[in-house]
Amino acid sequence: MNKHLYSLDYLRGFAAVSVCLFHFSDKLDYLPVGDIFKTIFSPGHFGVEIFFIISGFVIPYSMDKGHYDLSKIFVFLKKRFIRIEPPYLLCVLLAMFLNYATTLSPVYVGKPFNVDYEQLFYHIGYLNAINGKDWLNPVFWTLAIEFQYYLLIALFFPLISHKNRLVWIISLIAFNALATIFDRNYVFNFSIFFTTGILLYRYLVGKLNGAETIISAVVVVCFLIYFYSYKELIVTVLTAIVVLLPLRPTTIATFLGNISYSLYLLHFPIGLRVINLTQRFSDNVSIRQMMVFGALLISIFCAYYYYKLIEKPFKIKSQRVRYEAKETPEPESVKGKSPW
Repeated sequence: MNKHLYSLDYLRGFAAVSVCLFHFSDKLDYLPVGDIFKTIFSPGHFGVEIFFIISGFVIPYSMDKGHYDLSKIFVFLKKRFIRIEPPYLLCVLLAMFLNYATTLSPVYVGKPFNVDYEQLFYHIGYLNAINGKDWLNPVFWTLAIEFQYYLLIALFFPLISHKNRLVWIISLIAFNALATIFDRNYVFNFSIFFTTGILLYRYLVGKLNGAETIISAVVVVCFLIYFYSYKELIVTVLTAIVVLLPLRPTTIATFLGNISYSLYLLHFPIGLRVINLTQRFSDNVSIRQMMVFGALLISIFCAYYYYKLIEKPFKIKSQRVRYEAKETPEPESVKGKSPW
């Protein structure tokens, strides 16, 4: 089974880079309407859905290998907290510092720096959007959805992993039905993408027979056709296919897969500032196009050191937290990793 899971590094890296290129090229008035790069990179925001599918797969897969049950809920949350929170919370402070530093620039035009302590406090529980407060880093909204998913699956993993067909089917139906009640600020609004990952998990651990696999795939496709556009359908189907491909590890895929979380965190506060500076000092379209890639390279450079100095140490600490003394080792492409 290990040979299939190297595909996750490819997906993580691709999704992170795609989101970066989308944000860099789509910035208002940076590139003209119809610009070739603006057009090519416009689907890049679907990298978020790819992350949700990966998360839907990786988290229950790891829980299954650790023989998770409700008695281990605090161990699970501890592993997630150690793995995800320190890089995120430090990035919150980094975003605030950079906002302050920007106001010190002699060319800065805008409101004076001000700390909204209520806004800052809500970041701790990913509550900004729910309470009508802006994020210090706009991409944090997706981390809020991921956080809700962690809480949800910590409670309901025994149901979605159940051997009884009726139990896991009803659980997933309820998960997706709640999408009609909750808005975009809640995980249920993205349930079909997480469900795709959950079904991939069940398939890869042998908890789906042939008929169940076909029926599940048809239901997911029908759901996407009815509630979404053909674009989400294509992204979901291709992502599921890539997860199942027996890809070999490569240096670039492993590198980008490893730093994908750090890259996702940093590309807005760092890469977008490069784009903003370029926009302020140059009207030349060719230079602006070149700086889309320049901003990406700078973001990757910063993400590498952020990963090495901050994210990786906490990833290692998270790996050391075990559900039990003897648990099934995770494949290297999954071990200790977030969906990123």
